[in-house]
Amino acid sequence: MSGGYLIARENFKEAEKHVSAEKDPVMFNLLYGLLSLTDQLASDLAALRDAVATKQAAPASAPKKPAARRGKIAAAKKKPARGRAAGKKRR
Repeated sequence: MSGGYLIARENFKEAEKHVSAEKDPVMFNLLYGLLSLTDQLASDLAALRDAVATKQAAPASAPKKPAARRGKIAAAKKKPARGRAAGKKRR
């Protein structure tokens, strides 16, 4: 996934060698910004990959709520019907 960003960063680094700040400041600033962006993306993706790997490696025996408790929560979330009685239709 991050391979595309790494290739782009290497391409930007190569392009930066051919652009000088004095001759073309706009292009130089653009390349500098793109390099910074791809560096940040690569580090964010690495952190995300590490977080996912850590979460997957965590033990799967997390404490679960008892079934009786889940039923009470679901029943508490249901709201009673307002207005009409259950059997009447709207006209």
